[in-house]
Amino acid sequence: MLMAFCLRGLTTQETVTLTKSMMNSGTVQKWDPSWKTVDKHSTGGVGDKVTFPLVAAVPLFGLKMPMVAGRGLGHTGGTADKLESIPGFQIGLTEDHMRRSLEEVGCYVTTQFGNIAPADKTLYSIRDITSTVSYPPLICSSIMSKKLSEGLGSLVLDVKTGVGSVTGSLEQAEGLARMMVDIGAGMGVETTAVLTEMDTPIGYTIGNSLEIIESLECIKGQGPTDLENITCVQGAVLLCGAGVASSQEEGEEMIRKTFKDGSALEMFLRILENQGVKKETLDFLKSGEYDKVFSTAKYVETVTTEKSGAIEAVNALALGKATVLLGGGRQLPGDVIEPAAGIKLLRTKGDKVEEGDILAEIHHDGRLSPALRTRIEDAFTIGENDKPIKRVLSVVKAGRPTEDYEIYRKRS
Repeated sequence: MLMAFCLRGLTTQETVTLTKSMMNSGTVQKWDPSWKTVDKHSTGGVGDKVTFPLVAAVPLFGLKMPMVAGRGLGHTGGTADKLESIPGFQIGLTEDHMRRSLEEVGCYVTTQFGNIAPADKTLYSIRDITSTVSYPPLICSSIMSKKLSEGLGSLVLDVKTGVGSVTGSLEQAEGLARMMVDIGAGMGVETTAVLTEMDTPIGYTIGNSLEIIESLECIKGQGPTDLENITCVQGAVLLCGAGVASSQEEGEEMIRKTFKDGSALEMFLRILENQGVKKETLDFLKSGEYDKVFSTAKYVETVTTEKSGAIEAVNALALGKATVLLGGGRQLPGDVIEPAAGIKLLRTKGDKVEEGDILAEIHHDGRLSPALRTRIEDAFTIGENDKPIKRVLSVVKAGRPTEDYEIYRKRS
């Protein structure tokens, strides 16, 4: 059957039917029909911590976010692993706890639970032995059958393109985005894909506790510009889809305001408290006393530049793989993660540097070999081009041509 799908191809409607069947093979969440339930899905990247400021802001506008998060494998980090670097955080929730969380807080973040799309698990095992893993309709139906089982009314997809993504070229990313958007629309869910650049890590940190700290700074309105901008873009898409914002531009400002006025921080702390984090820990997170919450790496070593110029590239894939080898990620599903391990950038693409400037810190427990250090150093390209990162590229919606993001923002 799977070989027939690949050889003969699947139409959009056939892919929708397959996805719906996979979703309905297991549990599909049913919520209060008056709720506006929304979520996001990322195809995975390096330093991708958008989920955290997003869940801190979006529920403030009456939207419910029943989020099912994944774990890291390979060079892309996992939302669940990052949250578990916070002492006391409970990622596994009962269905009763999930429902109460939406009623009382407006959001929860959990890992895949219960009997979610069991047909997908069966098909995936067969895809592996029939060499059909890479067939796009099967990839998209697998993703969407699980995501739409959350009982959503609206979904934003963060589809990444570049060396640190899983999609490769921009054309491949756009094709994947278009297929998932069409599946969502075919199943009655308002679905929008935002194509984002993943040649360069998001923000300045890679690694579990390092990324949580940076996320908290973003939630406090003091984080990296690119992280805040991506969050505002995706949050605005959800607000517009739910009829809460009248335009993309208005929606972005609504999200951004929550970081400035402190309301997003209070929401994020409520989410953490609801999932087991103690008050003392919450107080330290609020005050920025992170060293009283998170374990720190045994060693912190620096990478410096040997010449002056501008940073033309910071290879996300190389740094993502290096973080795994430092202990900050998994090569195999059972690997144990070192939460404090990772890389903190002091400079990124577009920055001008002088000889001897520190480019990055390497946080590790003793796993930094000379060869691995060289790989990290080689991830930085120094030249004359100081062109900054263009993070948000374009938007894909059902029934419309792909639009450059700036055009979409002005039009919507």
